[in-house]
Amino acid sequence: MSTFTVTDDAAGTNAAEAKAGSGAYPDADYAHQYDDDFVSRWDELIDWQKRSEGEGTFFIDLLRKAGAFKVLDVSTGSGFHAVQLRKAGFHVVACDGSPTMVKRAEVNFRRHGLSIPIRQSDWLELDSQALGKFDAVVCLGSSLCHVFDEKARHQVLQRFRSLLNPGGLLIIDQRNFQAIRAGKFKASGRYYYCGKTAHVSIGEVSDHVCEFVYTFSDSATFRLRVYPILPQQLSDEIEQATFSRPRSYGDFKPIYDAMNSDFIVHTAIAL
Repeated sequence: MSTFTVTDDAAGTNAAEAKAGSGAYPDADYAHQYDDDFVSRWDELIDWQKRSEGEGTFFIDLLRKAGAFKVLDVSTGSGFHAVQLRKAGFHVVACDGSPTMVKRAEVNFRRHGLSIPIRQSDWLELDSQALGKFDAVVCLGSSLCHVFDEKARHQVLQRFRSLLNPGGLLIIDQRNFQAIRAGKFKASGRYYYCGKTAHVSIGEVSDHVCEFVYTFSDSATFRLRVYPILPQQLSDEIEQATFSRPRSYGDFKPIYDAMNSDFIVHTAIAL
């Protein structure tokens, strides 16, 4: 994530910082949730091989169908999707708001023998004059949910739009907060967090905050607090930011059970 980071993936991990308005985040600096110890375990939590098998070519297919080549990964986290997309032939620029995630991603890029431009930046600092325009912006790892304030999210989505060519593709994913807020949290371990040495559970949950608890085999425990935006609300906010043709997928399927999916992926086209 050159922007904000979190992710519950996180990835991945990125989010818009409280510059967009005081009170946008429960913490003064969301990036503090990603300390060195937690980030050092991120790839263990994901399990790159199993995650790759779980999602298959879903994102690659979406991008190719849209005719995309130049892709901005705004919540790169430890770099999983940037690596997958670069290996698939896309020109990728990566960014994240967490300095620890950026360092981790750089290590992973070198490990895979790839030269991928990466920068640490909050989303509202991303500038098309400096970066140019892209065919696609991907914000994965439930990262946008680090932005608690609706006005701030609108500013972030507008910034994403400003980085896209007309007709460019926006891809955002999120935890299935509709199910979580209904008391039906699900973590199948098949798609996103595939590692076997960590357990993901829910701490505090309400209409205003959701806390994910990550417990590793050595009992080390880490917590991420995000805003539990509902799928329809996010879809509406994306449209309001000058995007059209919104679509959603549950665990990479266009037809899905809204109460039985780990993640919801949203796509839309820049007007």
